[in-house]
Amino acid sequence: MAIKIEKKKKFLPYRNAEFIPAYLFIPKELLDQVNDESLRSLPRTLRGFMYDKAAIKVVESDLFLLLICDMYAYMVWPFMCPREKREIYSGYDPMWIAAHNPNIWIHALMDCNYLPDIYSLMENCELDYYHNFLPLNFVELALEVSVHAGMAMNHLFDVYETVRAMPCEEDFDFRASNQKKDFYRKWYHTQTQHPQISLDGFKTDYAEEHDGLEWDIEDESANFENESTVKVLAEQFMETLSEKDKQILQLRLEGYTMEEVAEKLGYANHSGVLKRLRKIGQAFEKYADVDYGFDGKRII
Repeated sequence: MAIKIEKKKKFLPYRNAEFIPAYLFIPKELLDQVNDESLRSLPRTLRGFMYDKAAIKVVESDLFLLLICDMYAYMVWPFMCPREKREIYSGYDPMWIAAHNPNIWIHALMDCNYLPDIYSLMENCELDYYHNFLPLNFVELALEVSVHAGMAMNHLFDVYETVRAMPCEEDFDFRASNQKKDFYRKWYHTQTQHPQISLDGFKTDYAEEHDGLEWDIEDESANFENESTVKVLAEQFMETLSEKDKQILQLRLEGYTMEEVAEKLGYANHSGVLKRLRKIGQAFEKYADVDYGFDGKRII
């Protein structure tokens, strides 16, 4: 009877052994900041790992995997998202998630020939390849090239443009930041790109449903320069109005309701005041060459 002999496949007996070259690639300046002594003092050669059971135990731990994830996220972030602090984003931010996927960056380093895989090291017997730590400037140069390649290969440039153009609340950490403030400003005002009614949209709807009553709420986040420009135009525009229209505007600016303005100026009801305000608003749009929505029944 013939006996079938199968050639044994090459494999590693340890699940995390493939990350050993990635660990040895970490520069000393960063590894020294790790609190756990067992992670800082792992062997610098593959031979050392082969004969050190304690080292293998550390490599097989979840703590070792966490080190690889966090360390590579820290190293690649400046090249993924320049001028952005990683700490301001939460674990739900797509770029934060990509940064903490070490496989993307390890394979990119390998593809760019900056990092050998563990099988190559074993086959070529390059057991002392990382005996000395790699210089920090070399690591940074390698990351600058490989991160760009990894992002292109995984279409992360498109992801970056999309998520930064349309952020959501879950993307941000609890800490305050300029990006977070800008997000909230856009989310709750007319700049938002999300399918959610803005504050200005709510006020417009409210005015239409309540015949234009009391819609206006001061927007303290409005741009100061724009406010100044509008104020000058408004003052110039006021000079073109009739005395009665000036009185209507002045009373509204002083906080009088439509009914109170109507009563003071002798209108039968507030509808006449409302019509005058809309006409004044439409006239101001033409004067300032801007669209404030008065044709859509917005009022002052």
